Amino acid sequence: MATRGLVISDLHLLAKRSAGEFLLEGIKPQLERCDVLVLNGDTFDFRWSTLRNETNSIKAAIKWLEDRLEMMEGRDLHFILGNHDCLRGFCKDLEPLLRRWSNFHLHEYSLLLGDQVFLHGDCANKKMDQAVLAIARKNWADDKPRGALSATMYDMADRTGLSLAFHRCYFPQAVTVSRVSHYLDAASPGWRKQASDCYFGHTHIPFREHHHEGIGFHNTGSGIHGMGFQPLEFKFDKQEEI
Repeated sequence: MATRGLVISDLHLLAKRSAGEFLLEGIKPQLERCDVLVLNGDTFDFRWSTLRNETNSIKAAIKWLEDRLEMMEGRDLHFILGNHDCLRGFCKDLEPLLRRWSNFHLHEYSLLLGDQVFLHGDCANKKMDQAVLAIARKNWADDKPRGALSATMYDMADRTGLSLAFHRCYFPQAVTVSRVSHYLDAASPGWRKQASDCYFGHTHIPFREHHHEGIGFHNTGSGIHGMGFQPLEFKFDKQEEI
């Protein structure tokens, strides 16, 4: 019997701009029936955290994950890092979770479950390989919280549609898929022989069934106010990391 999975990206929890908790309540039946949950990057947003303190924000994120793991009742939770949650201190505090929870799985860049590929999608900012993405992630790892005024202005941009307009302009669907495909070709040669579908987020523009060079690409959107939220169910027979 195939394993049932659910993939969610870009909740941006902790930030004022996030509607993530409300949206999760709306998909509670899906969360309860899935065998595997994939959190596909930017689950937390330390830059724009309302707690304004890195230590407190990390503690809140770890508690949220432990509460979620307890609710999963032994079902697997795969946590893929995104640019907003690859903070160095947070990654360090994730390591003990791997020892405490056998159903918790941490992935720095990507994951393969059966013939389904998952990655956050920050490789879509431009055409890049693994080395370029690693440099970008290193900068995010040392990111610092922003002030309340900047966070409020950012939230307003989301609510008025300015952020959505920017993302639509900067991430045209065909271009975005081409960039993700280019990155995977460089980072994981031969991935096409293993995969039929690729799920990513980051761009906050949801879509599904965009076929490019024989692979189906799907974007699960974002939990930010004013953006589209599109958790997607999938099935697979086996799992391995790429």
